[in-house]
Amino acid sequence: MSLSRIAAIALRILKQFRHDPRTIALIVIVPLLVMALIGYLLGDSGKEPLPVAVVNLDAGAEAPVGHVSLGVEIARALAADDAIAVQTVPSPEAAAERVRAAEVAGAVILPPDLTRRVLADEPASVRVVVGGTDPNLQGPVLAATGRAVQGLTERGASTVGFRAPALTIRPVPLRGGVDLSPLDYDAPILLTFFAFFLTFLLTSVSFLRERSSGTLERLMASPASRLDVLLGYLLGFIGFAVAQALLILGYAAWVLDVRIAGSVWLVLLVLVILLIGVVNLGISLSFYARNELQVVQFIPLVLIPQVFLGGLIWPVQSLWPPLRWLSQLFPLTHSTVALREVMVGGQGFGDVAGRLLALLAFSVAMVAVGVLALRTQRA
Repeated sequence: MSLSRIAAIALRILKQFRHDPRTIALIVIVPLLVMALIGYLLGDSGKEPLPVAVVNLDAGAEAPVGHVSLGVEIARALAADDAIAVQTVPSPEAAAERVRAAEVAGAVILPPDLTRRVLADEPASVRVVVGGTDPNLQGPVLAATGRAVQGLTERGASTVGFRAPALTIRPVPLRGGVDLSPLDYDAPILLTFFAFFLTFLLTSVSFLRERSSGTLERLMASPASRLDVLLGYLLGFIGFAVAQALLILGYAAWVLDVRIAGSVWLVLLVLVILLIGVVNLGISLSFYARNELQVVQFIPLVLIPQVFLGGLIWPVQSLWPPLRWLSQLFPLTHSTVALREVMVGGQGFGDVAGRLLALLAFSVAMVAVGVLALRTQRA
């Protein structure tokens, strides 16, 4: 073993990085970006409270201490909960419509006879309307309602003069369910993430090799237009990308037996539109990479913001408003919601048409970026 030879090899590696400012920039930017997102999302003030609709229909009843309304007590406890932001809604139908439109994470419905039944020692329930496809949304709503009911039970005797009530919380999913397995809920996330990751890696590395070998330059010198070249590469890469997506989807459906309540063809359509954009994204970013190392360094830069801000871990509704708007530019945001609506909720084409249009807009934008990148290559 020679220390001088070891030092010489190490020095050569350091000199390579010194002459590669793009790699140094990625080494600095990526960890700072990751830590900034983690610090924001896990910090004390990192997330906004989830909006929750509350419909208080409780008429109240006479108790030994006078007229009381448990609905008012529960609504007050919900309003004081820091995890949610209460929106008072006049009717259960209006509240359910807000849940369906994703304007609120859920709706707490306090029935007209709530206090009367509790004081009469009869079973009573509080309905909690949830979407039924995203546990990140329905979980906090059910937990906040549970805390409000538990607090009512603990202070009931001293405040309104009743014993611990037989009061239950009844989740009402508009679609999907609240008792599905974690894999059923997470399968849409896994499908979109791995389809995006594997396609981006395949496309960017393969296209970089096309550039390095001189194949792209020869094509650019041919009569083919820039759009011809780009669409040709797109059709070539998309075949492998769709094959990977089919493999992942087939394994999830037939081996893991995940829930696919809607059309399998609609699931495949969502993935294909997503992958068209990802293929062009990989082609475009590969122009800014000189080697495979730089391509790999692009992966966290592209993926991590989408994982943290696209609703895969935390609900988009809980993000700071500017980041919430930014998340709408990410394809994983729309593909995850669309696949959850189809696979978990059993929704049809019309229900996810807006998400499909967003994915299609991303794909068209990436095609335009790819054409501009090819123009730069010719120049």
